[in-house]
Amino acid sequence: MDSTVSSPSAPNPRFEWFLLHAGFILIGIITNILAPSLPIFSRQWSLTYAQAGLFFPAQYVTSMFGVIATGWLVSRYHSSKVLGLSFVFLSLGMAFLGISPWRLTAIAVAFNGFGYGLANPTTNLRATQLPSKNIAASVSLLNFSWGVGAVASPFIVQKAAPFIGVHGLSMLVAALTTALCVVHFLRSVPTPSLATSSRRHTLSDWLDRLRQRPAIPLLLLFFLYVGTEVSIGGWVTEYGSRLPHLYTSAFASPAFIFYSFMVLGRGLAPLFLERLSTFHISIVGLLLAALGAALVVLSTTQFFLLVGCGIAGFGCAPQYPIFVTWLAQIYREDSTWLSALFFSAGGLGGGVLPWLVGIIASQSHSLRAAFLLPLTVSLVMALLSLRARPRPSTPTPL
Repeated sequence: MDSTVSSPSAPNPRFEWFLLHAGFILIGIITNILAPSLPIFSRQWSLTYAQAGLFFPAQYVTSMFGVIATGWLVSRYHSSKVLGLSFVFLSLGMAFLGISPWRLTAIAVAFNGFGYGLANPTTNLRATQLPSKNIAASVSLLNFSWGVGAVASPFIVQKAAPFIGVHGLSMLVAALTTALCVVHFLRSVPTPSLATSSRRHTLSDWLDRLRQRPAIPLLLLFFLYVGTEVSIGGWVTEYGSRLPHLYTSAFASPAFIFYSFMVLGRGLAPLFLERLSTFHISIVGLLLAALGAALVVLSTTQFFLLVGCGIAGFGCAPQYPIFVTWLAQIYREDSTWLSALFFSAGGLGGGVLPWLVGIIASQSHSLRAAFLLPLTVSLVMALLSLRARPRPSTPTPL
């Protein structure tokens, strides 16, 4: 089914698609720059696992507040203006990343998280409103661009950090986000109507939507999936640095392999979506993610670690775009205001689960044992997807 634009479109949809993809590439770099930088920060400031783990809630819990703010902003301003504001925070965060003491860098990471919280739901939901032949495929391709940035991030850090440091690299990225910020603010776009901006939703409205059968399982999927992805992608480089035969190439780093296969999976997703249902793709992907996490736990050499990272990344690839599509499919026009709750759950999970990985690793003195958490959660998500999937009676946009 062709998507329809439920909010005012930009005069040139192609240019807006370009801005969304370009922004997501930069956001992918920023969101995942923490993973390859974490071993550098740990050595630079002699951080424990528990201290290093605090960077994740600093980024993802604050993203939850960004998502909450998005729910208020998108009803009053065009998505381009909200994205412009998000790049203000991302530029500030990158400008101070890598500066001592480590708590100052944690604050910079929090700015990045808030900006990401504004940008992620705004970009994904705007993608469901722009002209497209297949909503799920378009959202998947947009998240493919995010994956391109995520894949580039560990490679860029490993190549650039020895020469200009993490802070020097982050300043270059800040210059690019500032440029995008200016473009978004200068764009001439329609303003939402007064009727739309003044509409309020009562507690009973929220409770009524949450009583629908898929609501709670889908909410848990957002929470657990983002937490699982960040746990694996965020900690696997640190995990790999403690195995024998340390990789010497950025192309063979665990984080690079994880996000490369995630990008590959999202690139192939539109082809699979033409032949298979989103539910079947999700189930197979979650089982692959569990298998990959199991290989990470059992790995004693870099080779098996990288194989596990690749399988986990490929399994994780379609999940987030599919969950966003399910949200739009189940709630339709209500997804715009309900998205704040679901994307906030994702942000909260992205902070809590990786932080728990750090806590478990500190208490058990074993990062290997801590990786049992994302393994278990992947299996739990496979069960939840049985209840979260849209029912055949629910009209589908695909």
